[in-house]
Amino acid sequence: MKLSMWGATDVGRTRKINEDSFLLVPDHGFVAVADGMGGYQRGDVAAELACNVVKESLTRHKHVVDLFRRAPSDASKSAVRTMLDTAMQKACKEVHDAAIAMTGKGGRMGTTMDIVLQAGTTAFIAHVGDGRIFLVRGGEIHQLTQDHTLAAQQAASGVEADDLSGRNVITRALGVFPNVLVDSLVFDLNVGDRLILCSDGLHRYIDEQELAVEAENGGVAEVVDRLIGMANQRGGRDNISVVVLQADPEPESQDDQATVRRMEVLRNVGLFQFCTYRELMRVCQMAETRAAPAGSVLFDEGAHGRECFVIEEGEVTIRKQGQKLAVLRSGDYFGEMSFIDVPRRSATAVVTRDVQLLVIRRNQFLQLLKQDSELAAKLMWQLLQKLSRLVRTTNRQLVKEVSAYDMTEMIGQAAGDTILDE
Repeated sequence: MKLSMWGATDVGRTRKINEDSFLLVPDHGFVAVADGMGGYQRGDVAAELACNVVKESLTRHKHVVDLFRRAPSDASKSAVRTMLDTAMQKACKEVHDAAIAMTGKGGRMGTTMDIVLQAGTTAFIAHVGDGRIFLVRGGEIHQLTQDHTLAAQQAASGVEADDLSGRNVITRALGVFPNVLVDSLVFDLNVGDRLILCSDGLHRYIDEQELAVEAENGGVAEVVDRLIGMANQRGGRDNISVVVLQADPEPESQDDQATVRRMEVLRNVGLFQFCTYRELMRVCQMAETRAAPAGSVLFDEGAHGRECFVIEEGEVTIRKQGQKLAVLRSGDYFGEMSFIDVPRRSATAVVTRDVQLLVIRRNQFLQLLKQDSELAAKLMWQLLQKLSRLVRTTNRQLVKEVSAYDMTEMIGQAAGDTILDE
């Protein structure tokens, strides 16, 4: 897979200085967009400096990406993520030091930063600030980043902000402090995917659905120019920067739809029904794929459970003491109690038609919950709902059985009394 890429920046209709900057580095497979913060001194210097530091750092450590391309693994993937975070931290420190050198200890410079790096069919994202990265796939658009703004923070906390003057207050940026917390995401690229990186000078004027339509109309250069023109026509009150990437097949390669299929399966699984596309990507990257032929046993009754299974395709029958309890098919999941505890399996899972499975291990799930509290809340709530339904069902069955037992006792007692009377 290779990337077609194009980018541009424009000063807009009202600003005198363009404080945005962007990178296109096709030889090393990465791009970036930075938006200098106008409320601080010399946002233009901060954005350009951050881009230069990131470019130098990622280029110098290209061997880390090469290793991942040659031998993809959890370890090499983690090394790439660490490389991106290190580049961001270095840029943050240098912008912070430059602010002190230029304006003294009281001076500050800051910039947002969004990076996309491609390694084979895998994309790595690093994000700080209120710039955005969108994925356009199959006619749908998905925002892959979360705004680091006061308004977004209040919305996530369920607080309604009455004072709109604070809606653009940025809560994270490079250079304001010597270091910064960086958001990251890893996901599989598919042929035909388009990625859009932009500063807030664009996304404040164009909503997601309109952006999805415009992004699929024409080549990457044409899309960039058209989007900047639309933002200017609608006010252009800020600098506007846009980078568009498209995943193209290498000659003689074939489009692998496995990732698309996995994502569609996860979207229809009850456990993940309230997850955003970005969150589903994290789950998809965490899950392992496993195939099993008909007749194989996934686990036996009484075995310790440390995995949850999601069926992509095929059929699994759940049996207990030889009796059939359920037949599960595409979109069904089982074994999720292992996320909460390590219980012994209460039944046996037998493959009755060749299956393709997504397998989520308990330790991976717990690690994901530590990294993303919002996602943790969604998943634990769904698990709690399912447990509640199971408890209610079990309670009804117990009540029914006890009632039947009491009735049998009453009939038996009545029959005994009749015999005694006779």
